[in-house]
Amino acid sequence: MNSKLPLILLFGATIMFSSCKKDLIGFKSPKIADVNVEEIDFHYLQTKTKVNYTEGDKQVNGTANIRICKDSLIWISLSPAVGIEASRIMISKDTALVLNRLDKEYYIFNFEEISRYFNFKIDYNLIQSILLGNLAVPMDDQTRIAKDANYYQVKQKTGPLDFQTFILLDNRKIETMVISETETSNFMTLKYSDFKQLNEFLFGKACLMNLTYKAKKGPLVTSVHMQHNKAEISDKPLKFPFNVPDKYEVFK
Repeated sequence: MNSKLPLILLFGATIMFSSCKKDLIGFKSPKIADVNVEEIDFHYLQTKTKVNYTEGDKQVNGTANIRICKDSLIWISLSPAVGIEASRIMISKDTALVLNRLDKEYYIFNFEEISRYFNFKIDYNLIQSILLGNLAVPMDDQTRIAKDANYYQVKQKTGPLDFQTFILLDNRKIETMVISETETSNFMTLKYSDFKQLNEFLFGKACLMNLTYKAKKGPLVTSVHMQHNKAEISDKPLKFPFNVPDKYEVFK
């Protein structure tokens, strides 16, 4: 098993896209309040998710149990086969810890290392937003907005990243988001569909993610399709078990 696969699957299973970019033209300045994006708010959220990961001729199918404490922790248990946990991941605001149960190893990554690996800026807020289908960047007075027959088109910039977000007029949910890094020309695309009611919110149960980035061997496209078959929101605290067995060695 590729020793980096738990990390790749996570940030594949936590980042991606359909590679069709839409250009924003004819920008006007509607009031930000008019856009009124339907976002998911919660204290705790958990999902059971089918994951299909593809990179070149490599393909992995499995199940992810995901738990989130809003703006604090993301916990993921990945199982390629029923009942067999291959890896467990804990993401905090500054660190990702990965247990590789198959090879009895564990990894500790900061987001600078993760961003360098993918040659693309990644942080906790981006991962959480991708999982939820929420805006990755809050709208402010620098946000540019246009409107057509079916979408609000929102353009934003933060640091090295440019965001183009397409929000459906009929349900106010994000359908497509394209995130590009000007310096590297790397980009990722997210496509959300199958919107279902989750408490008082609409939740995109299907997410297709593609990350196109430059690697040593040339451009790579990593794709992840997530199908959230079960999702729950709760005010009751969830458990985030994560212990490194003494016999596990740190991966270097």
